[in-house]
Amino acid sequence: MSEKDLLNVRTALIVSLSVLVLLILWRRLRQHILAKDMPAPLHAELLALDLAYHPARLLVRLKVPGEQLISTRLLDHAHAPMHAWEDVHLAVGDHELERALPSLADGTYFLEMATATQRTVRQFRLQQA
Repeated sequence: MSEKDLLNVRTALIVSLSVLVLLILWRRLRQHILAKDMPAPLHAELLALDLAYHPARLLVRLKVPGEQLISTRLLDHAHAPMHAWEDVHLAVGDHELERALPSLADGTYFLEMATATQRTVRQFRLQQA
């Protein structure tokens, strides 16, 4: 091999290595942004909120993308806390929680579901009569 060929090979290796390092850095930056600045992919998703009677209870279906501690509270029509249930530690996957309702008058209420990074509120109407 001539000196010119070795210089060409060396230049090609340096350029290839530089491109590889840039690609790795780009992927790491993108993962960091998704995990820290845009945590929505890591949020628990409230799939459905159903109301059952006799006794009155809420059936909450959730999809959890990662292991999380879920807390749920009952809010009145003005979003003031009325009742809090015990926190639940859930693994990855789909889950159904059953939450017994305290004695309430008919009306509009809200269920608040919260994790370390999010808060989701859903409205429901209690009509027992």
